[in-house]
Amino acid sequence: MSKSVSVIGAGSIGVSSALHLQQRGWDVTLIDRKAPGRETSYGNAGIINSGSMVALNSPAMHKSLASLLKNDKPQLRYNLKHILKNLPWALQFLQASKTRQSDKTSEALYSLTSVSLQEHKAFMQRVGNSHRLTEAGWLRVYRKEPGFDDNSYDAKQLRRFNIPGQKFNADELRELEPSLKPIYSSGYLLSGAASVNNPGALITEYAEQFVADGGKIINAEINAIESRGDRVICRSSSGVLESDQLLVAAGPWSGDVLALLNYSVLLGVERGYHAHYHLLNGASLGRSVFDVQSGFIMSPMEMGLRVTTGVDLDHRDAKPNHAQLNQVLPSIKEAIDLGEQTSDPIWQGNRPTLPDSKPAIGKVPDHSNVWVAFGHQHIGLMTGPITGKLIAEQISGEKNEIDITPFDPSRYIRSTVRRKPVWSSLKG
Repeated sequence: MSKSVSVIGAGSIGVSSALHLQQRGWDVTLIDRKAPGRETSYGNAGIINSGSMVALNSPAMHKSLASLLKNDKPQLRYNLKHILKNLPWALQFLQASKTRQSDKTSEALYSLTSVSLQEHKAFMQRVGNSHRLTEAGWLRVYRKEPGFDDNSYDAKQLRRFNIPGQKFNADELRELEPSLKPIYSSGYLLSGAASVNNPGALITEYAEQFVADGGKIINAEINAIESRGDRVICRSSSGVLESDQLLVAAGPWSGDVLALLNYSVLLGVERGYHAHYHLLNGASLGRSVFDVQSGFIMSPMEMGLRVTTGVDLDHRDAKPNHAQLNQVLPSIKEAIDLGEQTSDPIWQGNRPTLPDSKPAIGKVPDHSNVWVAFGHQHIGLMTGPITGKLIAEQISGEKNEIDITPFDPSRYIRSTVRRKPVWSSLKG
């Protein structure tokens, strides 16, 4: 008798989990309202970097917090009404930025980021799309001194985990990236980093391999979920789906899905944007470039130069706010010979973030056959394959080589079902 599992969510986490479960003999059905890789996993800088273990809410945020609260920077915009409505999340997010807790977060996230590249390479070798990967590092550039600060929290964490990096002066930067205009005084190259040239296509190709190996993908909205004995029944817009196990990997929609099983989740959303541009005069970049002080990233993609901005804290489904992209456009033109925007529309997406910036990976508190893998904030594309491996090992009853304790779902997932006290059931 085959063992079956339904996976809700066809982004980097869901598709990767489906592949790993399939490899372990599970009959896997992948469910999403859109095609694989078209939501959160689609819109990012495409970076795979072991040094991305420092979360946004770290001590590094403290120095700039007063400036960011002015709500006029490309690094952060926020809707105050939304923040006040989600004050418990916001306060715990700030609480988690203290040094001791941030150190633990970095350690936990490094256990994922440190093996992400090798896990992606394993998938790429299987799928045959290694051409999408470039191992040229990730470059941070600075317009004015001081540039990369050796005494910063980020720098200390990079040294703590022996992440390789190299400083560049202005002349060396021009040799490394000749198309950058001479406005930068220094740079720092994370030499062990890699990038992909089309994140959405990467996940789509992973999903195509999943289907080629016998997996099923259903495009549908989940309307109701029922746990009946040792079976899970999902009622969707395309019919009823029944399986032995259920994995919720729906990113910023995971809370909505879990609410169907009477769970509440303290989940925030960091909205983000990108746009694609043509380059002029033969300009090109050999790697993703992060203009730290101006607050944008430029990534060479198949579709053109992808420009991504900082965080927009607002309701997941609020209207897009292009203020950050509009604000950085003059700075981009100062940095490189930028042409017109391509025909691709400006993309807006949502990054699922739990208050401590660590994902939830494991079993939910009150169900023996319901699992979750979500909350990867800015590193979901990168850590998809290793997360998929970890959750597939758990569902299959295997031992994890990585300590999964920091990712315990019960941190922020609570049952909303009120249970009668034991004494009340004993009354005459």
